[in-house]
Amino acid sequence: MDLREELKISKPIDPGHEVALALLLTREYVARILDEQVFKKAAITDQQFNVLRILKGGPRQGYLICEIKGRMIYRNADVPRLVDRLAKQGLVKRFENPKDRRGSRIRITPQGDALQSKVRPIHAEACGDLDGCLSGAERRALLDLLERLRDHYRVKLNAGAEE
Repeated sequence: MDLREELKISKPIDPGHEVALALLLTREYVARILDEQVFKKAAITDQQFNVLRILKGGPRQGYLICEIKGRMIYRNADVPRLVDRLAKQGLVKRFENPKDRRGSRIRITPQGDALQSKVRPIHAEACGDLDGCLSGAERRALLDLLERLRDHYRVKLNAGAEE
């Protein structure tokens, strides 16, 4: 369905605005699919799963909050609050960091590992279906274009941070 038709926009859209709307609307569809097929069933959020995934693949000693934040998909996530919620559920645990008393190391617990292991194949199956309507060449082209957009905005964001 055409973007303008789907959003019930009758006037012309500027090209940049059209790209932004298309990306945001597509992100909304993907988030809804993953939420309905994966995260609601596991009683966790996508961001909590992201933290568990990061910890599962990380070093045995765990990560500092700032290290988790740097690996998050959602860069504005409130990682300390996410970790607190996961800790209350027994999915992660804080350990004092003897090398840096300002921060504790966060590690996934056996309960968190079990949940992450249970959710991972369901998540993989849902993600496997996301590009089912694309050919291999279309998938590669889409990924290349999205990377170019991210690179473009990363440069802009970094330039703004330096000012």
